[in-house]
Amino acid sequence: MCLQDLTAVESEFLSQFNMTFPSDSMSEDCLYLSIYTPAHSHEGSNLPVMVWIHGGALVFGMASLYDGSMLAALENVVVVIIQYRLGVLGFFSTGDKHATGNWGYLDQVAALRWVQQNIAHFGGN
Repeated sequence: MCLQDLTAVESEFLSQFNMTFPSDSMSEDCLYLSIYTPAHSHEGSNLPVMVWIHGGALVFGMASLYDGSMLAALENVVVVIIQYRLGVLGFFSTGDKHATGNWGYLDQVAALRWVQQNIAHFGGN
């Protein structure tokens, strides 16, 4: 789980949406993505690709809440789920060159570029 303040997401909110957070420990190691492919896919399959960027008001949430395996299997699509820096680590800005902020958005852009350059190895187009 990405380092973030989960006190803003109390049990009332989570129960309203019937959600629970995994009990993973927190870490600043937030820059990863998950790729789900149909069982028959292989390099060169040229399947459509769906990229999911989780919500959470740029403060909470995590890619590991979502499992794209069923969508990939049933819809014959490569599913990519992106994790990015959240909260202060992702969006803090001092308004000058010292801390420009928007690192979370830059993480998303970097992930999209990586997907564009590498998804063919996973059967995507």
